[in-house]
Amino acid sequence: MKLVAVIGTAGKDEHVRIRSIRDLPTPFAKFVKKTLPFSKIEEYYGIGWDMERVYEELKKHLTSPIRYSYGGRAPHVAYGLALLKGEVSLVTTFGSDYDYPYPGFFGGGYVTHLRNSGVSFGTCEIHLKDEGLEKIPSEILDKEVWIVKNKTTSTIVCVKDEEGNDFYYIDDVGGAGKVEFWRPIPKKTLASSDIVFVTSSETPFMKEAVSVAHAYEKVVVLDVGSYGVTKEYLGEVVPKTDVLLGNQYELSQVLEAFELKRLGDILELGSDKPRAVVYEDKVLGIIRLFERGKPEYKIGPIPINKTGSSVGACDGMATGILSGLQRDLPLQEACKIGLLEASSIWEVEGVQEGMLNKEGMLSRYVMSFGHENLDLLRKSY
Repeated sequence: MKLVAVIGTAGKDEHVRIRSIRDLPTPFAKFVKKTLPFSKIEEYYGIGWDMERVYEELKKHLTSPIRYSYGGRAPHVAYGLALLKGEVSLVTTFGSDYDYPYPGFFGGGYVTHLRNSGVSFGTCEIHLKDEGLEKIPSEILDKEVWIVKNKTTSTIVCVKDEEGNDFYYIDDVGGAGKVEFWRPIPKKTLASSDIVFVTSSETPFMKEAVSVAHAYEKVVVLDVGSYGVTKEYLGEVVPKTDVLLGNQYELSQVLEAFELKRLGDILELGSDKPRAVVYEDKVLGIIRLFERGKPEYKIGPIPINKTGSSVGACDGMATGILSGLQRDLPLQEACKIGLLEASSIWEVEGVQEGMLNKEGMLSRYVMSFGHENLDLLRKSY
């Protein structure tokens, strides 16, 4: 089995449910499906707007009390891989509340929960008055998990209305994840891994992660994302990526950055990379797979019981894909597992609450794809 290193920001998800985005002031509707940092609210919404005012507006239209769940795509994916008995290490950042059992944290404090689940990482505690690389002792540079004692774990505000529209805010002001603007990548962790998955974090952190993994000739799987994505960033990381994941909006950013027309054109950016593009549609339960030298392959739609929330469904897709890849399954089969994870997460409120164990995954596989290749999965898991 291959070892996966998962890199990205941890968080606590704050779930906000409203009746309709149409009830909100005009600026909100402009950023559906997008993630905005706290520090940029006035820039995007206009003069006089900040997160305090955003909260005031949202609370006027609540349909249920605000609640919490484990947050951050990176720890979600790491947990999901461990639940399927995969070997996984996590590179992320927590605050002083790293083990505080927030209401809704079903496994207790976050760090203890991840350790108990089988996710591998070393920790160190730091206290920063003035952030800067020169103040970090050399002996902790290669620790996977940093605990910033004078910060709190970044809050990710997840807003959804009754029509399925969702949008997000991330705390880049008081959250511990802010150190990922300048925190170095733990190179020893990447050197000992086989697959490196890079997902939502601060742009410099993601950029360095891709570059280091590429230099070590690791398999790089990149979640395009929406937070902090620029043309310059994409221009640097996409040609170093083996497998590119994204939804319609996220992949359209790649097309625009490289002035391309079709998703398949992304495969022609380099002589050998990217080798695959995975187009994810969590609403329809479909994946469109583009691989070098092969025709487009469509997987799904699979049945989805939308009894919970779509938040985190793409985290499930990434989990399934990585789980298959670390077992050397064909990418088509790995994508099927990704869809199964997404369908399970759709049924619950929260993300890790919906991640599948081996038995749940195999059961859903039969219901959605029949018995073909089932023996292969049983042997692999």
